[in-house]
Amino acid sequence: MDNRPIGIFDSGVGAFSVLNKLVEVLPNEKYVYFGDSGHNPYGQKTSEQLKKLCKCIVDFLIKNDAKIIVVACNTATVAALDYLKDIFDIDIIGVINPGAKEALRVTKNNKIGVCSTVFTAKTHGYLNEILKERRENQEIAVYEEGSVNLANIIENGFEYNEQNEEIIKEFVTRFTDDIDTLILGCTHYPLVEDLFKKYFNGNIVDPGMETALGVKELLAKKDMLSDKKNEYSVKYFVTRDPDMFKNIAENLTNLKIDDINEVSIEEELKSEGF
Repeated sequence: MDNRPIGIFDSGVGAFSVLNKLVEVLPNEKYVYFGDSGHNPYGQKTSEQLKKLCKCIVDFLIKNDAKIIVVACNTATVAALDYLKDIFDIDIIGVINPGAKEALRVTKNNKIGVCSTVFTAKTHGYLNEILKERRENQEIAVYEEGSVNLANIIENGFEYNEQNEEIIKEFVTRFTDDIDTLILGCTHYPLVEDLFKKYFNGNIVDPGMETALGVKELLAKKDMLSDKKNEYSVKYFVTRDPDMFKNIAENLTNLKIDDINEVSIEEELKSEGF
């Protein structure tokens, strides 16, 4: 039994696609959410910048008594997960491995598309993980496409209009081969999953649920589940404009957003040479 909170972070509101699933699977836990809106978007940063940002955020979450940390950002998972695991003595889970495993489970023709940020696509985060997790001698084709702006558009309050819908339509229709499975490889994207479904008829993989199930399994294995009953709570920390964060988040979740705090990690980043 361990009643300390689960730590979760992202470059902003994207982590709600994971937090929503975590609360569904683990409704008795406390959560500490860190939205780094002050340094958004992550998809346009370098690996070194992302490592420094993530290190400072994990430090912050540990200081806030997190018992496990979820990197609820695909870009940060690619750039920093292994680095974070090397330097911190705490369980840290990313979202790419769960998404890759689920895509391999549901695909029938072994042709998988990945919609992500440009960073995740260029660094082949999902391709590498899928190749690692596939069955021996399983022939898999992975097609990766990155969007420069979509995550940022969602972060700043996605509007259902013709222009934004066209962005998603163009994104999905880049996949010219007959993929049967599409991974939403940015945690912001499942927040507008309905539009992806409009233009893609195959399997759509949202890594959030598989990530949540992985967290539950690990905590149960280590006897670290909370013994509270249906008393979830979330404490939010953001690095810019908590009012804007709250206004956008309220359209993305049914979770309570009443404990929100603005914080700065600039001094810590400065000491890291950011």
